[in-house]
Amino acid sequence: MRPLSPHIDHVYILCDPKKEPDRAAYLQQWLGNHQIDPATYTMVLDTYGSDAFFQTRAVWDSYDPWSTAHGRKPLNFNTTNLKPTELSLIWNWAAVARRAVVAQHGVVLILESDVLFCEDFLNRFAAAWDALEQETGGDWDFLSLSASAAITPIAPHSQRLWYKPNRPEHPTRCTDSMVFRVPMLAKILDTLFPCAEALDWELNFQLTLHKARCYWLHPPVTRQGSGVTAAHTYPTRI
Repeated sequence: MRPLSPHIDHVYILCDPKKEPDRAAYLQQWLGNHQIDPATYTMVLDTYGSDAFFQTRAVWDSYDPWSTAHGRKPLNFNTTNLKPTELSLIWNWAAVARRAVVAQHGVVLILESDVLFCEDFLNRFAAAWDALEQETGGDWDFLSLSASAAITPIAPHSQRLWYKPNRPEHPTRCTDSMVFRVPMLAKILDTLFPCAEALDWELNFQLTLHKARCYWLHPPVTRQGSGVTAAHTYPTRI
């Protein structure tokens, strides 16, 4: 058995096997096939959009789309109309971020339940990590592994793997697979609530607020499985 990467202290997967059996089955099969040690990852979902909490007034204590704290300004047209599922994703992301801080990890990978791994992911990710030190000097806080939003570097180069975001204030691309240094997670947790945006836009704000050093991996090594036909949602390759 082995970790997904020797450079990742722990992997957190936002998935509830009981409520998302197809997604969990794909993830468990992939992890098993690649002999990933179960002690090195946690598959968990603390809350769900259908939970009664997200239908109560209490949610407004932690969600304020009109907040101006920390110099906030609305980033997305949908800010004032987040769905319970969008809010629950933020709550679940925050829950694993807290776990990482409490565990005193140094570097963690956070995956959403619909993530899909590219063919030869482990080797490609290892090669990307080897390039990370050379290309960034080890000076980073956040790494985006996926480009499911079809956002790619402006001028990709065949001899380079890591790029600064096209716009510094929009570092996330999408949120299905993200690597964080845990001290940055601790900073974000201090200012996350009340949140005001969907997770990707909220992290855009938070990472910018805390002056995170962010990089995109290109070509990406993961993508989202959502949005394609059910028969092909969880293939063995991308």
